[in-house]
Amino acid sequence: MKSPKSTKSLRSIRSARSGNTENIFHDDICDLDNMLVMACAKFNCPYAVSVKKEIRQDDYYKALKQADNKTKSKRISLMPEHKVPESTVDVPTHSDQASSVTPSVSYTNNIATTFVYDNYHTLTEIKITKVSQVPDILLKIIGLLVPYYKNLVRLSITNCGIDMYTIHELGKMLNVSTITEICLDGSPLASCDYSILLRSSLRNLSLCRCKVNDEACEIIASKLHHAAAADNLLLLNLSSNHITDEGAKYFGGALRTNRHLRYLNLADNHITDGGACYLLDVLIEFPLTYDEILNMRRWRLDYFKCRNTLYSKYLEGHCKRSYDQISQSTSSKRKKTSTTTLKSKPSARKEKERPSSGSAIEDFIKTKAEMMLTEVMGSFQDPFHPHCTKNVDGYKYYFGNMTLASLNLAYNNLSYITIKKLYKVILYQNSIRKTINGGLVKVVVDGNNMPISCTEMTDINDLMAKNIGQTGKNLELLRWRSRAIK
Repeated sequence: MKSPKSTKSLRSIRSARSGNTENIFHDDICDLDNMLVMACAKFNCPYAVSVKKEIRQDDYYKALKQADNKTKSKRISLMPEHKVPESTVDVPTHSDQASSVTPSVSYTNNIATTFVYDNYHTLTEIKITKVSQVPDILLKIIGLLVPYYKNLVRLSITNCGIDMYTIHELGKMLNVSTITEICLDGSPLASCDYSILLRSSLRNLSLCRCKVNDEACEIIASKLHHAAAADNLLLLNLSSNHITDEGAKYFGGALRTNRHLRYLNLADNHITDGGACYLLDVLIEFPLTYDEILNMRRWRLDYFKCRNTLYSKYLEGHCKRSYDQISQSTSSKRKKTSTTTLKSKPSARKEKERPSSGSAIEDFIKTKAEMMLTEVMGSFQDPFHPHCTKNVDGYKYYFGNMTLASLNLAYNNLSYITIKKLYKVILYQNSIRKTINGGLVKVVVDGNNMPISCTEMTDINDLMAKNIGQTGKNLELLRWRSRAIK
């Protein structure tokens, strides 16, 4: 239950954001930590909030900086010469909390937040870790501030206690900010309903160790189909959860029409050979179902119906003016340009190139309408493109999903059957790479009950090495460190 004073302060900050005081936020745009500290104090937040700054350096600079110690850390603490202090605010509810000014390692009421900056001192990530329950007021404050930081792309809440209110606030942030990556590793949700986060702006979602089950997989997979809410998702990490073959089946169904997902991590789950086959079967040629053919026609019909509606509205708005009005407007513009300086002569030349006859003006308007529609709607995206389908004995077949590039099935319950299936997938994708670009470039099956070496493994490694030589790209070889069968 929020206090009246806290609610009043929240309204004042929200009104300040929407009113004429945007310059206040703009002046302190580089000091989000100070803004967060000030807002927490203004809201009477009953927690000790500590803010730490880090700099994430690019790979080249990091390799030079860490050549001696050979560390693999992706984030490096700020060097002393930058002189970026650690901002800490302590708003205790009891007197014994006054000394709490540093982030706590264990679960306490202290809120440890980390702001990650790039080499240009631009905020790119906010991290909250090891909080027993992420407070609602903190998420509201961050939600009010993040729209003013246009380079902020990632928000991590790891090893924390969260609820549906947390997911709701994160969904609101996705609508008003540039955040495209959400990491909730080690922060399980009781209902396992992450549908609020699954929207078109989300690119990377990590739910490692979040107790995700098959029911949650059904919800997530339903948002990954073509023209669904999260069909633009590129990376999905669901490692170390409670996913079985049923959950893998849902993702296999989503991959039939999804043409954006590049990375799928299902490591450390309870998937067997049956579940792996659900995923691998859509990476090779498969027949289209009756519903998929109907949906394909419906998507095409909806696209052109919307396009024709916009086209008609545009023409209606411009064709209401008669030829005399259009000619008068062009002639008046010519008169204005004739009295201008030499700098406006190019614009006057463009006016002379405008069509003068009625048919020419009509063609000009139609061409402009076509350009506007192409910019607004783009071209039609067909998951089953005619160039990737063929008819065999009256059935329509699709060449298979060639978008998925990385698949991690390590530490499941797979066997030699999956190796044989995977070999067929790699062999088939290599045979059609000349027609369709893409396909698997990395598969991880560590920690499964597979033989140490076999003919299929050797052939797969040779095929992957051949792909690297043909394409000239830095693709990773297929890693095989499987556990031997006793």
